[in-house]
Amino acid sequence: MLISHKYKFIFIKTKKTAGTSIEIELGKNMDDNDVVTPIKPNFKGHQARNFIYKGFKLNNHISAQNLKIILPKNIFENYFKFCVEREPVDKSISDYSMLKNSTYHNRHTKFLKWNEYVDACKFPMDVYKYIDKKEQLLVDKIIKYENLNNEIYEISKKLGFPFSGINVRAKSGFRENIAATNKQKKVIYNAFEKSNKYTFYKII
Repeated sequence: MLISHKYKFIFIKTKKTAGTSIEIELGKNMDDNDVVTPIKPNFKGHQARNFIYKGFKLNNHISAQNLKIILPKNIFENYFKFCVEREPVDKSISDYSMLKNSTYHNRHTKFLKWNEYVDACKFPMDVYKYIDKKEQLLVDKIIKYENLNNEIYEISKKLGFPFSGINVRAKSGFRENIAATNKQKKVIYNAFEKSNKYTFYKII
């Protein structure tokens, strides 16, 4: 999660959407009084700062709903808030691959099978990171992962921060080549029903 007072934006981090890479890239141009939350595992050059706020320890996956409670009203309402979402099947395959192949994450899931993962229905759903309890959208923009660089570039032009693309690939290299069945796709899309209302993803 990032809060830039310099450029007046709040970045809400979601799972398996290059969130860590975005934090690292955008964090390079943030001021000393801006908020940059820690990431795990730590990445060389990433400088977490100011993440203890009014006694609250802000973590990198904090929701917009909780930030709305913690932050001053004028900051939350006036800063440009954005997050990233990803096509549900692609996002789930990425999550599964990390759980199976990342030594930081696979202590109990090293031998997890794709079918078992789908049957468990524990997908990386993030809709409550960016909507409230009444299911009202709390961010100004949901970027599509598939068009990540272009959409962040458009935001950078609007807000005035430098951006030449995501040049860091954190937490990558775990991807498995998996072809989900039509039945599995339906299971995943049913699980992502609430977020699809805002992202408009359709089964491919």
